[in-house]
Order: sequence, then structure tokens, then C-alpha cells
Amino acid sequence: MRGKFAVALIALMSMAGLAHADDDPLKDPAVQKALRGMANASTWYHPDLFGEFAGMRHYAHHEYKDALKYFEVGAYYADKLSQLSIGLMHMNGEGTRKDPVKAYAWFDLAAERSYPDFVATRDSLKKTLTLGQLAEAQGLRAKLGERYADAVAKPRLAVQLKQGQMQLTGSHTGFDSGANQVATKENCGPTIYTGGVEAPQAGCGGSSLNAKERWDPDLYFASRDREFKATVSVGSIQEAGKAIAAPPTSAVPPETPADKPATQH
Repeated sequence: MRGKFAVALIALMSMAGLAHADDDPLKDPAVQKALRGMANASTWYHPDLFGEFAGMRHYAHHEYKDALKYFEVGAYYADKLSQLSIGLMHMNGEGTRKDPVKAYAWFDLAAERSYPDFVATRDSLKKTLTLGQLAEAQGLRAKLGERYADAVAKPRLAVQLKQGQMQLTGSHTGFDSGANQVATKENCGPTIYTGGVEAPQAGCGGSSLNAKERWDPDLYFASRDREFKATVSVGSIQEAGKAIAAPPTSAVPPETPADKPATQH
């Protein structure tokens, strides 16, 4: 799945509000493969990926409120795809009411690193907003930035990566994360790559667990940036799906302790 990871995820998010069972993205073999890879991938001390992957899996099963909850975890740890996904859900009215103002605020936050398609998605929605809506969206963007912008979210994730790296060092003196356990090939699903680096699968081993690009914050963020610099399709604003009747969901999740080890797999 090298080179197709980001495409599969964003394509999944763009398939919003499809009316017919035959159009269900879960029936797409590429989407199924991506979801299996995300389910098997180890996100040990990578809460950004934990939130992103869990959000995508819940979204695919139309569990929109849960998807929002997990995307907000990813967003809290500087995951731009999670932030884009939250914007798409506000735009489409999935798990929350339709709100183009909130959608634009999240799109602008997701476009902070100038990923081409993220910028294009934001600019496409901007054309549909009134001056009043745009002013409101910019105010909300500033507020969201206090919690989710790179200036505060990147250091938060860096703490997690460094703690994970320390645990890996501890493995040489008896600590076992479980990621290097021997498993049969049949038990290991499709491989997911993030930033060109293989995401190790829990119980399936692999030298990628120790890759510097997974643990050094500067290298990790650089690899994620490379992943999304390529242009992929996120669909047009006009293709937004039907609204889902659900109570409004706050754009700000409960406080997540920055120093709490992320031990999910």
C-alpha cells in the first residue's frame, strides 16, 4: 500500500452520504484493505495515528459520533488528516449538524502545512462563504489554534515519541512492547506506510519499529509532510452528503493529558 495510504483514507472521507448500498465504500476492496491495515497497525506511543486510524474505522461503519471523537484525539496530537476529516464531517453534517463555518475553521487548520489538496479543499469552501461567515470562521480558527495548531500540538506529540523511544531503549534490559513477537504470516494483514515508513503490526515483528523516522520528532514530522505533499483527490464541495440527524458535537474534546503514555496498538 506504499504511496496509496493517503489516497485511500481521503477517498474514504470524500464518500459522504451515499444513498445506495451498492455505493458503500466498505465494498471497495482497496478501502477494505486500508481498513484492515489500520486495524492491525501498531500505534504504540503514536496517539496521532491511533486517533486517525480509529476515526477512519468508525467512519467507514457510519459510526460518526465515535469517528469525530477519535479524529479529535488525532487532531490534538497534530495529525492534519484528522483535522481535515473533522472539517469534512462538519461540512457534510455527519455526527454533528452541518456547519460550513466550523468546516472552514478546521480546513484552515488542516492546511497549516500547505498540503496541496488540503489547501484546495479549504479554498473551495471559502468561495461559498459570505463575508460574515468567513469572519466568524477566522475567529473560530484562532480559538482552535490555541489547542490544535502545530505550535502547541507538535510538542505534545514529541513528548509521546520521546517516551516511546525511551521504552524501546528499555527493551534491551528486559522491556518487551509486544511488537516483536513472532506471528504467522496468515495472522498479519496488509501493511500500512506512514510517510514512507512501514507501520509495524502488533505481534508481527519487523525492523520498522526501531526506525528513526518513527521516533525522532523532526524526522517523523518531515516524513508525514512528504506523505501529503503529493496531490490526491478529496472530492468537490458540491458533493457533500446528506446531513445526519444528530445533536451538535463540540469541536473541542475533553482535555487529554499531554504526558499520558499512548499505549494503544
